[in-house]
Amino acid sequence: MVAKTDISSLMTVKELLETHPSLLQIFLDMGLLCVGCPAEAFHTLAEVAEEYKLDLHQLLNRFHKSVSDDASSQ
Repeated sequence: MVAKTDISSLMTVKELLETHPSLLQIFLDMGLLCVGCPAEAFHTLAEVAEEYKLDLHQLLNRFHKSVSDDASSQ
């Protein structure tokens, strides 16, 4: 199981998707256009939440839950 500290608000979109490629679907489902953007290597998850006016804690929890669900299904 992946520790909650594995995903933090200071991670860039690129770091997150390199570590957890399955989270790409969440970005697509939410209409977050940062995926594939050249700035994904620099924008943190906190900045994404701010840009899209999302609750950062809810966004991180969604990522954590998805990673946890993926780990438990294997």
